[in-house]
Amino acid sequence: EGDKVRESGYMAYGSFYQYFGSRMGVESNIQKAVEMMDKEFENYPENKNKNLNQYVNAKMRINREQSDKVLQAEIEALLKKGLSTEADYTLLENLYNQGKLSAQSKFIADIKKEKFPNGSWEASDLLRRYTSEKDETKKLALLKELEDKVASGDSRFDMVKDDMSYYKSLIARSYLDKKDWEGYKNALDKAGVTNKSDLARMYNSAAWAMQKDSTNLPLAEFFAENATKWSNELRKDPKAEKPNYMTQKEWAKNKEQMYAMYADTYAMVLYRLGKYKKGFDIAKETALEINKGESADQNETYALLAQKVLSNSKFLKQLEGFYNSGHSSTSMGSMLKDAYVKQNKSDKGFEAYKNKLQEATYQKIMTELQKSMLDDVAPSFALYNLEGKKTDIADLRGKVVVVDFWATWCGPCIASFPGMQQAVDKYKDDPNVKFVFIDTWESSEDKKAGAQAFITKNKYSFDVWMDDKDEVVAKFKVDGIPTKFIIDKEGKIRFKSVGFSGSADKLVMELTSMIKLAADADKKAF
Repeated sequence: EGDKVRESGYMAYGSFYQYFGSRMGVESNIQKAVEMMDKEFENYPENKNKNLNQYVNAKMRINREQSDKVLQAEIEALLKKGLSTEADYTLLENLYNQGKLSAQSKFIADIKKEKFPNGSWEASDLLRRYTSEKDETKKLALLKELEDKVASGDSRFDMVKDDMSYYKSLIARSYLDKKDWEGYKNALDKAGVTNKSDLARMYNSAAWAMQKDSTNLPLAEFFAENATKWSNELRKDPKAEKPNYMTQKEWAKNKEQMYAMYADTYAMVLYRLGKYKKGFDIAKETALEINKGESADQNETYALLAQKVLSNSKFLKQLEGFYNSGHSSTSMGSMLKDAYVKQNKSDKGFEAYKNKLQEATYQKIMTELQKSMLDDVAPSFALYNLEGKKTDIADLRGKVVVVDFWATWCGPCIASFPGMQQAVDKYKDDPNVKFVFIDTWESSEDKKAGAQAFITKNKYSFDVWMDDKDEVVAKFKVDGIPTKFIIDKEGKIRFKSVGFSGSADKLVMELTSMIKLAADADKKAF
């Protein structure tokens, strides 16, 4: 506005570097985010309290070792200024929560409720009680109370109004956990969930779980068919309202991918029911037409159905295409072998045949990786593993080290682990290669116990190091997990890999290529 950056401009600039820049290929820069927020508060001091939680979070990430002092300084500044409004008390309550000071947070919350008996806190308090309640009868009573508050026009509950369909759907969650599918459907009906997007999401979750166990498949078909139908209506609706945080292109892709995901579930249910031709037509659209054969998971659904529908020669050719492109799944190996044996009347030469199919992918990966090789010094750090042994990354100098940042709640991390186990097994006898799995960004009280339980349950032979204070993940400037770093023998980061493509075979090939190039980095073999 004139010569002055308008209100919230610098705040948005800071948010870009703190959260959203990575979507445009810009690396997260927390220091710059804080500098922008400082400028915002310099120009518009009244905005500091409105954005204090985000600001403190950023400052704590810059200096993890001094995070307690950073938080305490802001709490003291707020107390010195004085608490006069309900918003002031809520802000202090949230700051205490941010520092995991639950007793202090509860103390401030109790004072707030006493000073402002008709305050806006009542809405969030009722919402909290509703979402955490486990008993169905009590939960339905709280839902009725929530609906009545919204219907009364009480402005304190405006925050709930647009999301009532979602909150209603929470009634069914306990049935999903218990795999009580009839109870699940009845609970959704009883709660009065009518929003098709919410129903589609809930129906799809149930149908996917049901097809895994082949339980109550007719009901699974009902769930999956409707979820697919509704998501298809959404993707074709030109009047569907686009979320503000998406571009038009992103919104179109999001709708298409949602449809593909629900349709893939439907195809799998039809496969379990033996309705192969109908399932095949749906899977063909999602795997080959929408995702162009680049989704290993959906390729697997398509392959299961194609095996029942196509001639063996056509099926084998299709599988060869998935292997050539690097978009095959682990379970496709047995399908490929069965089709090969059927074609050749023997399994002789199968391994050589399979390796040749993957050679094109391997060479393509090697070529691309050579172009993207890094030359950055890896941050220094030392952590304890699950056995209580403390290791400094410097102690691994002379080895190629694969560092994988993950968390027990991270879906893509968990999906990648079967492939990571294959890679670990491949190099288990190589003294020059070391895999380190760093558990980070956990919020549980006992992080070590949670990580140990997960590893034990899934029987992974991973060396897990605990980043309890999230300091190491910050040093590596990680924006999302899973993120892997391949460090060469001299302590240089040679590759950074973010996310998981869905193909365990491709993951192993990528890691094999990265490890080889990192091992040869000092020889300049590439």
